[in-house]
Amino acid sequence: MSNQMNENYDHLQTRIAAACKRVDRSPDSVRLIVVTKTHPVETVQSVIDLGITDIGENRVQEIVHKEPHLTGEYTLHMVGHLQTNKVNKVLPHIRWIHSIDREKLVNAIESAQKESSETINALVQVNTSGESSKYGCSPDKCLGLCERVCASGALQFRGLMTIGPLGGGEAGARKSFEMLRNLGEKCRGLTNSLELSMGMSDDFEWAIEEGATMIRVGSLLLGRRSQ
Repeated sequence: MSNQMNENYDHLQTRIAAACKRVDRSPDSVRLIVVTKTHPVETVQSVIDLGITDIGENRVQEIVHKEPHLTGEYTLHMVGHLQTNKVNKVLPHIRWIHSIDREKLVNAIESAQKESSETINALVQVNTSGESSKYGCSPDKCLGLCERVCASGALQFRGLMTIGPLGGGEAGARKSFEMLRNLGEKCRGLTNSLELSMGMSDDFEWAIEEGATMIRVGSLLLGRRSQ
């Protein structure tokens, strides 16, 4: 697994660099979040041992199970939908939430963090494709929710996140990513360094070309998930 992961990582870095070059960006401007959903603790540890410090998980139960067993330098990102009744469980384990999509969730995080002086880095998730199967606030509610996050003492507003459409190919993906970039421009005054988390294994190169500063990739590095 280790040799294959090394090869996959080298290939992934080459593709990231090529995408950046096409739009005159530095590869250092793109932060790779490796999504380890359904993979065992041993695989996650191998990713960290490879020198990749940003780990993404979709499910609270996996974060709670895996994180206590991990060692080394890493930052854990919650990239999946977060239910309000699981906020208390997950907050002690993570530094980033990519999926702030409603005020009710902000309220729950504030309640859970009221005894803590630490803040969680927060990205507002926007449903840029309009698909009912996807979470995220509507584009017209984006700025208001971003301002609500900025007003929170429990969260540090850092930018926006979206998931490209299931269908639509390159044109559909780019349309979603362009929309997020444009929404980001409206929110740029709310943070010193705006992050755009967009692009996964099937569309990360288009996302980079459209301005992604974070990409969430799993299968290209780790192989297809077991479930």
